[in-house]
Amino acid sequence: LLTDMICCPGGDPCSLANARSIPIAAAVNEKFDDLDYLYDIGDLSLNISGCMNSCGHHHVANIGILGVDKNDEEWYQITIGGQQGNAATIGKVIGPSFYAMEVPEVIEALIDVYVEQRTASERFIDTLQRIGIEPFKTRAYAGRDRRRTAKVEHRETEVVSA
Repeated sequence: LLTDMICCPGGDPCSLANARSIPIAAAVNEKFDDLDYLYDIGDLSLNISGCMNSCGHHHVANIGILGVDKNDEEWYQITIGGQQGNAATIGKVIGPSFYAMEVPEVIEALIDVYVEQRTASERFIDTLQRIGIEPFKTRAYAGRDRRRTAKVEHRETEVVSA
């Protein structure tokens, strides 16, 4: 299941990490809390690493999340298409990284493309291999301004929620 993820401890307990992993995993779990929907999504791996040491094995997950540091801000690079086993594959980076608050919505966007495009009993990785990375990438970046910084977005969110 999507919520049965591998996640390194990340920045809170690990001095090597560039970004926190556990809060990202918790946010994805919160976003996908409907067990029936998770079973409908089916076989899909999601792994999270807080740095390039890749303790969470993000690079071999169907959806991988890698924490990166940009100007002392935590950002997250998304890869798709990785898989483990006899047909092991390294995932491909879909584009520029996202700030933490965007990650659950980006994962939802990727899942939405899969659910809309899959054929009967087709897994996420099979759909990705059939239709390619572009539809996933397009949906993930739809309506997102890549010029903004995480700090600016965080301050705006604080103002809205206050």
